[in-house]
Amino acid sequence: MAIGSSIAVFLLTLLLIIVKPRQWHEAVFAVPAAALLLLLGNIGLEDASYIWGLVWNATLSLIGIMILTAVLDDIGFFRWAALHIVRRFGRRPLLLLAGFAGLASLITTFFNNDGTVLIMTPIVLEATALLGMSLRGRLAFLLGIGLMADTASATLLVSNLTNILTADYFGISFGDYARHMLLPGITAVLATIGVLLLAFRRSLLPEATDTSGSFPVPEAADTAGAFPIPATAIADRFSFRFSWLVLVSILVLYLFGERLGVPVSVVACGGALLLWALAAARGSIGTKQIASRAPWLIVVFAFAMNLVVYSLHLHGATAWFPKLLEPLLQQGPAASIFGTGILVSLLAAVLNNLPAVLISSMSITEAGGGELLPFAALLGLTIGAKLTPIGSLATLLWLGLLRRDGIKLSWGEYMKVGALLALPVLLLSLGALWLQTLLLSP
Repeated sequence: MAIGSSIAVFLLTLLLIIVKPRQWHEAVFAVPAAALLLLLGNIGLEDASYIWGLVWNATLSLIGIMILTAVLDDIGFFRWAALHIVRRFGRRPLLLLAGFAGLASLITTFFNNDGTVLIMTPIVLEATALLGMSLRGRLAFLLGIGLMADTASATLLVSNLTNILTADYFGISFGDYARHMLLPGITAVLATIGVLLLAFRRSLLPEATDTSGSFPVPEAADTAGAFPIPATAIADRFSFRFSWLVLVSILVLYLFGERLGVPVSVVACGGALLLWALAAARGSIGTKQIASRAPWLIVVFAFAMNLVVYSLHLHGATAWFPKLLEPLLQQGPAASIFGTGILVSLLAAVLNNLPAVLISSMSITEAGGGELLPFAALLGLTIGAKLTPIGSLATLLWLGLLRRDGIKLSWGEYMKVGALLALPVLLLSLGALWLQTLLLSP
């Protein structure tokens, strides 16, 4: 009875999150689901306390990072960077694609994947429209941004909510995370850019450009003349310069703060509030607008959704997954890394990577996965999630932004491209993790 009701509640909740009727926030569906499971007795208050201990740091970190991202966006930080790229490479489409993808990778790495989608999608929509690209050409750029938002998000602990949740579950520090994932993360970024250039080199040049391989710029001698000077994007120069100091300080505190017992969330929120207060005091941003853009409900959603997933675990609905991992551990590092990464990718692609975090983490613990498997799982949770539209909330958000601009991409169309682009990146990143393991093993 308990296992059946837990599965039914989970599947219904997941369906509502995907369909998102009336564009309601995901928390609107997850909270009643968790409450129902509490009323049914499938989970108890002690379970709620345990789950809260797992999610509070991750969700508060995300809020801090998103506030920081919103402030930087409002003072013109990202538009300034994008204008440099488009003025430099606007007449050379493949280099422009690589430049935008590179910028997206930096935003994802140092901020997070959702921030990349929210910031870069409007910028790319505007730039590709001004450059007179066809719909096919614009889709190439938009797919590049959408892909990079997740494939680059394995690099640092703060790059994705799934990373922080996994790190908190296994007790992985910021420094230890970077030591294991920096090489696979950089590999994922470079592989993504390479795959994008290979996939779109033919479709971009003939259709969106003239015979010289350059975009025609209306009534302008060159692309630089068609776009504003980057400095004009900056709302307040002092806030802009101060933001660099804040970003460097945050990165240093991420690295050393945990040694002093300072959680990542305290560093992220502290840096965000400092820059927010300065920019607001100088009148370069609107305080209410920044507050409205913070994902406050993510705390409630992550807590409730993980309770729903934990109910599956408690009643044996996820007992099959550790059994798939156990044989891999007996076959050595290569089988463990590639097998775990692929299995978790499929789990995330089917169930969404947020529920997959808790399932994979508990399964790795039960299978005795040690310290290596969590990192292989993270590559599956971040990169493998791109195989389907429901794999990550960032992908669902990205598709929603495209629909709002009148660009429709069916699930079938997405999955054809998603598999073509994401699979090579996943395999190369898992290969980098395996190679790193061989080189560093005693």
